[in-house]
Amino acid sequence: MVSSQTLKMKTLLVLFIGVFAMHESVTAHHCGIGWTSFEKNCYYFSTSAVNFKDAMVACDKLGSSLLLIENSREEKWIDLQCRLRECLHGVWLGLSDVQREGYMVAISDRRTPSYVNWIKGEPNNRAGIEHCAMYWTAHRGWNDSPCSTKINFACTKK
Repeated sequence: MVSSQTLKMKTLLVLFIGVFAMHESVTAHHCGIGWTSFEKNCYYFSTSAVNFKDAMVACDKLGSSLLLIENSREEKWIDLQCRLRECLHGVWLGLSDVQREGYMVAISDRRTPSYVNWIKGEPNNRAGIEHCAMYWTAHRGWNDSPCSTKINFACTKK
């Protein structure tokens, strides 16, 4: 015989699972298959490493832009996603100083980022060839890197 307490717990569990599943299906519908949501944005994480240019092109083809991290809360979520998805080297950020050295701007609209988290000593343009920004998972911060480096990427859209 099942106690009323056990029955209530099972009912709550079923309700919780139902609400969670419903939220996930709404998220999938809103963002699209292969995308995940966080707050008001949708994110796509690549499963392979590519150079910066190929990452830009891939995001554009998906109707989105390369990742621009807006705040520390989003950055912590990105870090978690990178670790869960095994993007252990990190992901490209949609920032570059290729037009003017030392002046990192968003490639989508040339604006200066309002939030930054550069690793100490970065960006440093080591050997004069680091013009593209990346989120570096191992250091939990941003780094400038040669645009020819192959790492994973993340795209965002509203």
